[in-house]
Amino acid sequence: MLYAEDAGVVIGPIIFESPFIIEIKDVYIRDWSHYLINAVKETNPEISFDYIHSIDAYRRFPRKYEDLKKYDVIILSDVSSEVLAFYPEFFPIEELREVELLEKHKYVGMPNRLKLIKRFVEEGGGFLMGGGWYSFSGRFGQGAWYDTPVAEVLPVKISKLDDRVEAPDGAFVKVIGKDHPVTKGLPWETCPPFLGYNKVEPKENAKVLAVIGDNEDPFIVVGEYGKGRVMAFTSDPVLHWGINFIKWKYYGKFWAQTLRWLAKKD
Repeated sequence: MLYAEDAGVVIGPIIFESPFIIEIKDVYIRDWSHYLINAVKETNPEISFDYIHSIDAYRRFPRKYEDLKKYDVIILSDVSSEVLAFYPEFFPIEELREVELLEKHKYVGMPNRLKLIKRFVEEGGGFLMGGGWYSFSGRFGQGAWYDTPVAEVLPVKISKLDDRVEAPDGAFVKVIGKDHPVTKGLPWETCPPFLGYNKVEPKENAKVLAVIGDNEDPFIVVGEYGKGRVMAFTSDPVLHWGINFIKWKYYGKFWAQTLRWLAKKD
């Protein structure tokens, strides 16, 4: 599994000692992915992960299709499209020969990693997008996954507006596809509430396995694209919307079942 995101950089405390002295006492990465990774490994030790912090995905997410092919499933959660669409550099300077390129009408740029993800799914890989402030459309639309190659493979349609539904009083889940390998065998009536989710619309050939909230919006939506399997999980797999979910007794089993289905192991 290649799992990108669900981490943040914490700076501080920042102390103003005088008008002329500002001290930053600490900078560190707070990693929330370990909730999911550890729970899955406890349930199914044969599932392994390569994890990329959000601050590193900009530079470290694979740039070659050959590097993606070694994974069964890609998980993106709380990561904006720009993190993977852009690069720290526009092109490798050592490969650019302006005169030669102009003569050949070619441009040496960087691979479009969003297109690589689409190809990965087309050729049989599994793909999961988890919800969050920078997933799907996200906070103020800053997730910006609409109109991207990744949006084409997802089983849901993405709004161009802020799609968050905040639920500080709790949004409960209702499973309507209990026999699917992702949801089967779990006592969903005991699932704790989420604190919010992204509002999406299922595509025509998608299957909604669970809904959430008073309006019963799509929560778990699965489908196929090309030879691959895809899934939208519209709330946080970990913190912050999923802060209650990570404490659920069946949290690890649910994610293990999900990843095995996406990887075509079930």
